[in-house]
Amino acid sequence: MRDTVQQATVGRGSLGWRDPLFLASRPSGERVRRFVAMLLMLQRLSYLLPACASLFAGEALFSARGRNAVLLALALAWNVTLFRWVARRGWFTPQAVVIDVLATCAFMIGVTDACLPGSGTCVTNWSSHALLATGALIGAVSERPLQFAALLPPIGVYAIAHADDLGQRFPPMLELAVRVNGYVWFAVIVFFIRRYLAAQAARLDVLADQRRAAEAEQAAEQARLAHYRQLHDTVLATLTAIARGGLDHHTEEVRRRCAADAAYVRALIGQDAAGPATGLGNALTRVVARAAGLGLCVRYAAEALPEDLPAGVAAAMAEAGAEALNNVVRHSGEREAWLTAVEVDGVVTVRVVDRGQGFDPGGVEPGYGLRSSVIGRMREIGGSAEIITAPGEGVCVELTWPDRPL
Repeated sequence: MRDTVQQATVGRGSLGWRDPLFLASRPSGERVRRFVAMLLMLQRLSYLLPACASLFAGEALFSARGRNAVLLALALAWNVTLFRWVARRGWFTPQAVVIDVLATCAFMIGVTDACLPGSGTCVTNWSSHALLATGALIGAVSERPLQFAALLPPIGVYAIAHADDLGQRFPPMLELAVRVNGYVWFAVIVFFIRRYLAAQAARLDVLADQRRAAEAEQAAEQARLAHYRQLHDTVLATLTAIARGGLDHHTEEVRRRCAADAAYVRALIGQDAAGPATGLGNALTRVVARAAGLGLCVRYAAEALPEDLPAGVAAAMAEAGAEALNNVVRHSGEREAWLTAVEVDGVVTVRVVDRGQGFDPGGVEPGYGLRSSVIGRMREIGGSAEIITAPGEGVCVELTWPDRPL
């Protein structure tokens, strides 16, 4: 439910080749599979398009031109179905590979039988190119060399289909080996290409994870430093002033200041109890500290905040929450507010609630702060803000991102 998730619909029903951002957001193994699938599709187009053009050749290439046209139409239909199938799943299923092997075997028998004897097309008809494509597919999906045994049935069918023209230049078995040499090597080459790309992509993922971990540690260190500074400027400053006699702890102002400082410390403890610090969690903790400096006691609680929330979204939601707290100080008549943040089903919600005097939303035009700093800021990031209030009932400002679940 992040920037990458917003791209999810791009890849649905396609392999996402036209959107590098979508591909970059996928796991390394999926990226490699989608890339290899694209290459396999292009390889199949390289023989299907000339085969379709041959239907309009002036010379007769097949004794049964109608049968060849029907078989070619079936080949086109199957390949379209195959790549729609893999576009939905991201890779070839075992059932798809089995069907492709059977289809190629049927094409070799049907097309070769429809060739004109001595025309040359019996040796190199388009079903032979389909055989190369099937070999590449078997190599792509094989995880172990033992699975290359799947190459054997099409070789046997090829020998049966071409029994009449084998042995023209070499002994039959040697000529069969020469003809299927490319078929076998296509499988081997694609097998090693996919393995190599997968290994390199996995290594890049490891490096990316290490970089993110280093950045997270740096961000956590910066957050700790910010908390230390804030503790020095609020809690420690208050306690020091009281200890030196500079503040009378019996006054209402000092009690409010102490309550705000205690709320800030409580927010820090609550953040630690909620789990690893997140960008939004850190930002909201700083918002609580700023509100404490205004004399507002904020009860803060966060739960299950996403660690990979985009930085721009976290900053915007925190600043919108800060403006909502500013409004509590300016308009509510209260010195206490509640700030909560949670993620449920991919939707992040931040709420600011006070028990102040509230207002009639139908009779009062929202001020610039609500329109721009709260509502406008949330719209800019694809979220929404809702103001729930009534006279004498306080105010609830609810910030939601994204505006609709993805």
